[in-house]
Amino acid sequence: MPEKELTLVDRCILITLMIKATPLPQTYFRNVAGIGLKADHRRRLMSLKLIEVTEKPITLALTDEGWNRAAEELGAEPPKGAGTPGGTLYVALDFLRRLIDHSGARADDLFRMKINASDVVTASTPPASSDAPTSQQADPVVLVREAYQKLASAPGDYVMLADLRSALTDLSRAEVDAALVELNRERNVHLVPESNQKVLRTEERAAAVSIGNQDKHLIAISS
Repeated sequence: MPEKELTLVDRCILITLMIKATPLPQTYFRNVAGIGLKADHRRRLMSLKLIEVTEKPITLALTDEGWNRAAEELGAEPPKGAGTPGGTLYVALDFLRRLIDHSGARADDLFRMKINASDVVTASTPPASSDAPTSQQADPVVLVREAYQKLASAPGDYVMLADLRSALTDLSRAEVDAALVELNRERNVHLVPESNQKVLRTEERAAAVSIGNQDKHLIAISS
C-alpha cells in the first residue's frame, strides 16, 4: 500500500483503534483523542478496507486488514509533516514495538488484553468474605456493569444513561455518577455525548454525567 494513500490523520485513526482495541464512536476521536476525523477520512479508510463503519452513532472498527496496517506503524518512521507531537507519537510506538518483540506476543493480543481492577491484589487487600454480598453491599460499579449488560443487546452497544439510571433505582444519583466516572478510566468503557444534541429528550439531558466539563449521554462496555 503506497504511503501516500494514508495521511497522518488516517494513521492516527488506525493507531487509536488498535490501541483501544474496540469499536469507537466518531465523537471519541473528536472530543477525547483530539483527532479531526472527517467524512473523507472515513471514506478513504473504508475504500481501502481498513475500517468498518456503523451508524447511530457513527462508530468505527478495524478490519483484519486494518489491524495489520495499524501494526505496521509500530516502529515506522514518522511521516513527513508529523511535527513534534507526531514525532513523539512514533517514539512511543517504537517502544511498543520493542516491548512486543521482547515479549513474543502479537500486537493484537497485547492491545486486546484486559486488566480488571479485580485482578490486582495488594498486600493491604483484606481477605474476601465467604459470605456473598447483599445488594446493599454491592459495589455501585458492579451494579452499573450488571445493569448495562441487561440493557445492551451485545457488548459494546451504546446505552442511554437515562435508561441505565432507570435500572438502578437502588442507587443515588451521586453513587451512579461516581461509578460512571470510575468506569470511564477503564479502557473497555466509553462514555460519549450524543452527537446530535437536538434529538435528546429532557430526561436524557438530565441523566447525563459531566466528565471533563462535557456532558456524556451514552455508555458502551465492550467486555
